[in-house]
Amino acid sequence: MLAELIRYWATFAPERVRKFGYLNRLIALEFRAKRCAEAWEPHIRHCRNAIIRAADLREKQGTCVVIGSGLLLEVPLSALASRFDQIYLVDIFHMPQVVAEARKYFNVKLLTGDVTGVFLAIKERKQPGPNHPAPAPRIPHLKDADFIVSCNCLTQLAGPFLTYFEKERGFSELDSDKVAFQIMEKHVHAIAHEAAGVGMIITDTERYVMAGDKIVSRKDLLKALKLPPTPTHIHNEEWSWMIAPAPEEDPARDIEHVVDSKVYLRHVEADDKKDGEGEAVDADNPPEVDNRPVYEGDDEPVQR
Repeated sequence: MLAELIRYWATFAPERVRKFGYLNRLIALEFRAKRCAEAWEPHIRHCRNAIIRAADLREKQGTCVVIGSGLLLEVPLSALASRFDQIYLVDIFHMPQVVAEARKYFNVKLLTGDVTGVFLAIKERKQPGPNHPAPAPRIPHLKDADFIVSCNCLTQLAGPFLTYFEKERGFSELDSDKVAFQIMEKHVHAIAHEAAGVGMIITDTERYVMAGDKIVSRKDLLKALKLPPTPTHIHNEEWSWMIAPAPEEDPARDIEHVVDSKVYLRHVEADDKKDGEGEAVDADNPPEVDNRPVYEGDDEPVQR
């Protein structure tokens, strides 16, 4: 905990990144990944291999977009950089080690901004709630990327906003679940139905608390949302992720997540003729970042 606290105060980050808990989450993720490296290795390997296989489905490898690049744990950056002319790593904030890694590749750029559209809605006083739907997502290069992957961020998109709304606006659990569902639904629809090239979604879907081989509890992380069917099933995968082996969260119980990977190909005859629902999305691009992380918004970066 002390090491995480030192990292928090030593990391240069915009005020909003701190206020909404993004920096806390990234630092906690970094330290947990180190503690649970052995348990996470199969999950990370699955993710990287699945992304490479999906990337190779696209004959034209011009532009690749990774949404939720995070700490690059699950992102095979070197493999993607060797395949595509341009790689865009998209997240709300890029940690210093990610910036340093991106600089190693001439064709990798960092895009910093909010892909949910909620920050913009808050700024315009149109924030989602019980009587107002979640905004359209703002996914960069959605309409022109050859390959776009939503990388283990779907179930995390709404969390920081909901914590804030529960505190500041008195959101009930039902209110939060409704907004979370809408944000995830619109994000999924954009990747599965709006993307011009190959679209890919990797997300955890279920959370199990385990006492040995016995399931103690189960939680649906997608709030009853169902991922749209893909044109073919051959590229889809599912695996278990031991996200918190005992005693990481509980002294005697393991926490496992089920991870689903789906690939949405264009111009392929579908195995299942079933269209997803949702509104069409016209995405705006957040600003490009060459050498340092900045935030798209009206807050100035602050040093703490």
